[in-house]
Amino acid sequence: MNSDDVFDRLMLQIHTRAGELPEGSYTTKLLRGGVRAIGAKILEEAAEVVDAAEKSTSPDNKHLVYEACDVIYHLWVLLGSRGVTTDDLRNELSRREGTSGLEEKRQRTAPPQTTDGQTP
Repeated sequence: MNSDDVFDRLMLQIHTRAGELPEGSYTTKLLRGGVRAIGAKILEEAAEVVDAAEKSTSPDNKHLVYEACDVIYHLWVLLGSRGVTTDDLRNELSRREGTSGLEEKRQRTAPPQTTDGQTP
């Protein structure tokens, strides 16, 4: 973790909130709501990002960036509630780097094969 990185600091704060659950904290409220409540907020915020993207034009993406940060925050609360770290995210993105998104998806959905290339 890099304390100079805002993403690392945000995830650390979320992990701290998850451990302490301080009263009066919006993050605490979300965490107490559980996966379904946090998920509902992620879906709500994602819709707002799409709406902002439809209405924005470069270089004036201020509202789009604002809404994107809301999605990131709520997604990270969900991930943090499950102990996921920014290093976990970095490692997975590094693993995928250089792999076509279509190829990566094909690998996830391909049925398992035996050593002779046959599907069991």
